Amino acid sequence: MLNNIRVVLVRTFHPGNIGSAARAMKTMGLSELYLVAPKDFETQQARDEATKMSTSADDIVQSATQVDNLFDAIKDCTVVVASTARTRGYDLPVLNPEETAEKLYTASATNKVALVFGPERMGLVNEDLSLCKYRATIPTNPDYSSLNIAAAVQTFCYEIFKQHLAVSGDGALNSDDRNKAPKQYPNTQQMDLFYTHLDETLTETGFIFKKHPGEIMQKLQTLFNRAEMDETELNIMRGILASIQKELKD
Repeated sequence: MLNNIRVVLVRTFHPGNIGSAARAMKTMGLSELYLVAPKDFETQQARDEATKMSTSADDIVQSATQVDNLFDAIKDCTVVVASTARTRGYDLPVLNPEETAEKLYTASATNKVALVFGPERMGLVNEDLSLCKYRATIPTNPDYSSLNIAAAVQTFCYEIFKQHLAVSGDGALNSDDRNKAPKQYPNTQQMDLFYTHLDETLTETGFIFKKHPGEIMQKLQTLFNRAEMDETELNIMRGILASIQKELKD
C-alpha cells in the first residue's frame, strides 16, 4: 500500500529541498516521488545538491519522475490531497495530517493516490488546487506558521506510516473488513474527462454561457470532488449527460 502513495513536489525552487523531502519519505517507507517543473533541476550542480541533502535516500532522487505539469503527475491517482494553508478561492474539504494519512492509506489499497506540495515561496495556485480533492493543513504556532517543504513532507509521511503500522499488524482488520470488495474510484484523468463532458452538456443546454461562464464549473467541480463518486456512480453520471446530449440532437 505504501508503494501506491505518491509525493508530488510542484515547481520546487531549491534542489536541496528535493533531497530533504526524499530523505523524509524514505524514513517512513515511501518511495514514489514526482517532480513538477522543478527550477533548474537539469543542471548537475542542482542534482548534486539534491543528492547531498538526501543522505542515503539518493535512490529516490535518482528514480524521481519529472513532468511538466501537475495533471501529468496525478492523472492516474484517485485521491489527491493538496498540502497548503491557503484556500485561494477553492472550497476544498480540509483535513489535518492524521485525517490525510487515513484517507490516503485507505484508498492506496487498490489505487494510486498523491500528496501534493507547492513551491517554497508562494505555494499552490488555483490551477493546482482545481485538480485536488482535499486540502490538508498542519496545525502550527499562529505567530510563526512557516514550515519548509521537508518538514511538511516528514509530518505527513510520519502519519501515513503510523496508519501502515496500525493496519498491517495481526488483528488490525476484522474478517468483515478483509472480505469486503474495495470500491474502485475514478482517477484524475477520468474525472477531468467527466468535467469536460459536464461543461459541454451544460453549455449545449444553455445553462452555461461560454462568453460568461462565471464560477459554475468551479463550484460543480468542488461539489463532485466532495461527493467522492466511485466508478459506477461516475458511469451513471456520464450516461445521464450522454442521454441529455442525445435528446438535444434529436
